[in-house]
Amino acid sequence: MKTEDMKAEAVQVVAVKTSSFEELIKPSLVLLLICLVVTAALAFTYQVTAPVIADINTRNANIARGEVLPQGQGSFSQVNAQLPENVAEVYKADNGAGMVFTTLDKGFGGQVTVMVGIDSEGAITGVKVTKHSETPGLGTKAMTPEYLSQYKGQKAITRSGEPNETEIDAITGATITSNAVFRATETALAQYKSLGGAK
Repeated sequence: MKTEDMKAEAVQVVAVKTSSFEELIKPSLVLLLICLVVTAALAFTYQVTAPVIADINTRNANIARGEVLPQGQGSFSQVNAQLPENVAEVYKADNGAGMVFTTLDKGFGGQVTVMVGIDSEGAITGVKVTKHSETPGLGTKAMTPEYLSQYKGQKAITRSGEPNETEIDAITGATITSNAVFRATETALAQYKSLGGAK
């Protein structure tokens, strides 16, 4: 083989290697660098916004708790206790006005989440459905302020005419949902007693 041919072949190999680097490796490195920069930017943004978002969520949750226990004045602390499966969380008013329970029960369309306020005397101060999958216009009849107002002021509730307990009516056409709200509220009352009230 001639020297010139060998030189030409060597130049061709270098050209192929350079071309390979330009076409495959360089774009991959650029893409990797972009991914690293974007990931770092997202991580930094999360670090900055996470406490702000947590604060907003706490504030909004306290507003909702204040709706069912207005005497709590929007300031609540979580109660750390072993809770049954159908009790999601318990918060105590910082001023000792009572407790707020978030309880769960099965409705017609799925799980119904109910928030119940109970004052320091053991009386229900408010009931609110915070999450559900019930049929609009039917199941949601059991979530209206008018319907839920029958719970207000009650220390014991019933569906079977027991003495010394307040009979809570179901809603025709929304019996399953109203029963779920009833059971969730009953669970909150039982949990209140189990925790010894708002001491």
